[in-house]
Amino acid sequence: MAAKEEGEGGCGSTGEDEMSVTFRIATAADDRDGPTAAISTCQFAAFRALLRDEGERSGIVLADPDPEEGGFLSNHLEARVCPLALATIARLFDYDEAVITVVEEAQFRRRRISVCPVNQAGVLAMRVALTSDLGHELDLASSNAFALLESLGLRPDSVGEIPVDAVRARLAHPAVRRRAAIEGTSVYLDRLDRLLTTADPDDAPRLEWA
Repeated sequence: MAAKEEGEGGCGSTGEDEMSVTFRIATAADDRDGPTAAISTCQFAAFRALLRDEGERSGIVLADPDPEEGGFLSNHLEARVCPLALATIARLFDYDEAVITVVEEAQFRRRRISVCPVNQAGVLAMRVALTSDLGHELDLASSNAFALLESLGLRPDSVGEIPVDAVRARLAHPAVRRRAAIEGTSVYLDRLDRLLTTADPDDAPRLEWA
């Protein structure tokens, strides 16, 4: 899932519970329905075990929530599939064509996959997630998100979008950097810079927040 804010009491934070705003990269592919695969709870449990074992072997976390933390009763999951071989995952699902299509698209777009329940009969849906493979999305408290938007010279709205090229142009402007240093939002600009590196210029990417 999206990278959470580190620490508490950041710029504009009141220290109390408040809504959050997530900044992410979106493309035209996100505006249409993507592929979906139906999997069983038994397949899901085996998939979680695979993610746990491969994560331990490679030293990286592949599942959110982590199987050790969330337990195997959880039926919601986001998983990194880019570090895994397609054949390894496909074999686990008996080479189901729908699963292969979902995983292939996720790997091509450098996205995670998400799994969530469809009905009470134990059927789960696997699809391409909104989260990038490396999880560079920014999940900020709304007050900090508004401060970031104002540093960029944008309206502090809870929902919006702007082309990635336009964001890069703003980040390159010295006045934006000076304003961020004064307002204490430079750390968020740095994280935004990192997020923008995941944008493929061929996909006409945009920065969305909601």
